[in-house]
Amino acid sequence: MDSVADSCMNLVVDNSVEPEFERSVFFFTRDMRLHDNTALLEACKRSQRVIPCFVLSSTFIENENIPERRKQFLMECLTDLADEFTRMNATLHIFSGDYVKALNDIDSKQKIDAVFINQDYTLFAKRRQNSISEFCKKASIRFHQYTDHFLYHPDLIKTKKGNPYTVFSQFFRAAIQIPVSKPVQNKHVNFECTLFNQEVGKKFLKTKLEQVSTTFGGRKYGLQILKRITDFAGYDRERNYPSLSGTTMLSAHSRFGTVSSREVYHAISDCLGMHHALMGQIHWREFFGHILYHFPHVISGPFNTKYSKIKWSCNRKHLEAWKNGNTGFPIIDAGMRQLDKTGFMHNRIRMIAASFLVKDLHIDWKIGERHFAKNLIDYDPAVNNGNWQWVASTGCDAQPWFRIFNPWRQQKKFDADCSYIRKWIPELAGLKAKQIHNLYRMRPTGIDYPPPIVDHSIESSITKKLFKQYRTKLQV
Repeated sequence: MDSVADSCMNLVVDNSVEPEFERSVFFFTRDMRLHDNTALLEACKRSQRVIPCFVLSSTFIENENIPERRKQFLMECLTDLADEFTRMNATLHIFSGDYVKALNDIDSKQKIDAVFINQDYTLFAKRRQNSISEFCKKASIRFHQYTDHFLYHPDLIKTKKGNPYTVFSQFFRAAIQIPVSKPVQNKHVNFECTLFNQEVGKKFLKTKLEQVSTTFGGRKYGLQILKRITDFAGYDRERNYPSLSGTTMLSAHSRFGTVSSREVYHAISDCLGMHHALMGQIHWREFFGHILYHFPHVISGPFNTKYSKIKWSCNRKHLEAWKNGNTGFPIIDAGMRQLDKTGFMHNRIRMIAASFLVKDLHIDWKIGERHFAKNLIDYDPAVNNGNWQWVASTGCDAQPWFRIFNPWRQQKKFDADCSYIRKWIPELAGLKAKQIHNLYRMRPTGIDYPPPIVDHSIESSITKKLFKQYRTKLQV
């Protein structure tokens, strides 16, 4: 007779195919869902029993480089997922430490035949996957990895010469010709009940954090957005206006995988059509993911390596003013304060704030990239890196170096009535929109708000000269 846990184990709904493995482990990473989860579905189909696991770094809560709101979002995702397993008389096993330690703990109590995981392509993820692979090899355990985060495997979309696409428009045209499989419901229920002490998981899920976001984690919230996707029919008209609710707020759910890329794709295509602007947006995410896969050097330096030796400014005072939302440029300060208070920043404002740091303050884009990584709930290494390199003109298919956002024009165009600015900068709440748009020309008396720390027209000219001189040097 087997362990006590076997007596409360559910059976596979479809047992027409004899499972290859008696007991397998599935690791959740950035795929916090039971349904349309490629590796999990394969584990369920090919195993009699599946032990669903999540490994929590022992220093996760104390890590100051991970914002409280991202921790909160992850906790909400795990709580939602754990509740789903509970309803199935099963358990999401949460371990503290690392993956090899978790596998050792499991294998010492219940012999493992296979490990399943969805592939990720960041440096950290590759190390994780390699350590699991090495353990499995030594322990004679089968190790299975699957493509799940992407709509298309990165090796599938290539030019006629067999090279990766580095221009988005060309990538997009090629990508949308490839069929995307429909989402698959997980009808399997062959999950193990509690096998191990779950005090670590219980303690983590009960942790109360001081900062709570207005963006809630968990599949139920991701699905709510998809169910009302038609609300964003006017996305192309409204997405650039930060005072409107014109964006989906799906980014964090895509980052943590509460909904799959295929579910998002088909929600858009079925309800809004293949030519809707949102289809382009999800392919930008795909594009940057493919770039990281094919060109891993971008995570630590420019895609266009000829820009690797640009001499950036080290003005600490300017950097702190940018981080704290005290530059004297209202549209930028509003965005930076929104980021600090909520862990989110509107995409148009992200571009303006990033451009200002690089092309008005001449500060290395990698510093800005790290600041966003440290504060965004929806931080995705590939997307964050790709967006920063686009703005800095160092990436693939980047904004030309001579095109520079004018913060005052951007502000007047996309926050004409200053409702977004007034929301995040109460010091300016009593001013008329015209006064706020002209703060660089005429400063009203009695306002507790800093004057602009630089002159945009002067600094943008300096940036153009910097890039022009640098490019000329390279041609000598």
